[in-house]
Amino acid sequence: MIAHADRQPIVVADAGPLIRLAAAGLLDTLRGLNRRIVLVDRIEDEVIGDASKPFAPEIAAWLAALGEAVQRVETVTGIGVQALRARPAAPERDALLKSALRNSGEQALREFVGRWQPTETASAVVLYEDRKVATLFLDVDFPVTLMTTRAFAATVSRWGVNADAVAALESIADRYDPKPALVGEIDPDMPVDLRTLPAPMRES
Repeated sequence: MIAHADRQPIVVADAGPLIRLAAAGLLDTLRGLNRRIVLVDRIEDEVIGDASKPFAPEIAAWLAALGEAVQRVETVTGIGVQALRARPAAPERDALLKSALRNSGEQALREFVGRWQPTETASAVVLYEDRKVATLFLDVDFPVTLMTTRAFAATVSRWGVNADAVAALESIADRYDPKPALVGEIDPDMPVDLRTLPAPMRES
């Protein structure tokens, strides 16, 4: 399991956690995991590509303030979506684009972490809300930790990074109902058929 003393690993988040953390005023707590923050292109587009979306301005301002502290990365998934968008509009192109956009954020997350190739489960933490993210990582050939937003809030609270993180997240539960505090570690040495989805976080 990840520890507060870990250094050099990464944390990447799906769109759902970023929106919930922004709504709860907890974006800055991402740095409390002592990890390099990585933002994949498709997730960035989903959260700030349309400025009218909820909390897009807040997330954009946070990213601007972080500057080089956040690592933005391109993915083949994101490049493909951009290429389709650049083509002249036509029914065939629109159908392809619609298909390419489906689950593209989750696909880009998995693509990047797979390319980065973490060496142990504590090296890469993926924050998620959508079960599809966890399902996509079940059969990977590299170690990774999967964590829901609520589990992240509980972790930074337990580590003393932000004692009010859980309460802050609970305060927006009427608008953005977070999943339970779930954590899972994918061990590539375990047969795929024996792997399980993230489970309730242990109290400690």
